[in-house]
Amino acid sequence: MSEMQNYSGEFRPDFTFTDLSKEFLRDLLQFYGRAYMALDGFWYMGLLNETDNDFTLKVDHWAWDKCTRFELKRLVPLAGIEGNGLDALFKFLQLVPWMQVANYELELESPHRGTLTVSKCSILDGMEKAGDGRERMVCSQVDAAVFRSYARYFNPDIKVEPVLLPPRADRQGLCCIWEFTLE
Repeated sequence: MSEMQNYSGEFRPDFTFTDLSKEFLRDLLQFYGRAYMALDGFWYMGLLNETDNDFTLKVDHWAWDKCTRFELKRLVPLAGIEGNGLDALFKFLQLVPWMQVANYELELESPHRGTLTVSKCSILDGMEKAGDGRERMVCSQVDAAVFRSYARYFNPDIKVEPVLLPPRADRQGLCCIWEFTLE
């Protein structure tokens, strides 16, 4: 049987993901990353409709703390990622579901310094479109906490600092830049 390019045609009771082409699997992974982040946005906005932003942001921190632990505990062994350097952390970041909704570049300049540059982020686009300034808090607080949690898992000596964060003056240009250092 040939690889499926999509799921048109007849229902397949014996379907498995191994039936799919690499291209279709890639598209599904990108969709699942978008769905993952859409759910995050939906619950955030739903809670915000019922309470204030301070409480909603507090719950967002709690949820992402739980989620990062869940991701790390399962994804690192699944992927066979070993080591405690920036290279191990960057391999993990390449596999994180929510990173699939961004256009980014990870540059490992040395074993002690690397950067993450995000040039397109659908999450930021959505927050900017909403126009309530939420990106100031989410990107500087929640994203920072998530990246620091990931880094701590691999090595407590990895430091994560923002180099560039929203807001963007005209919704153009780079979304964010993060620096990772290991001393």
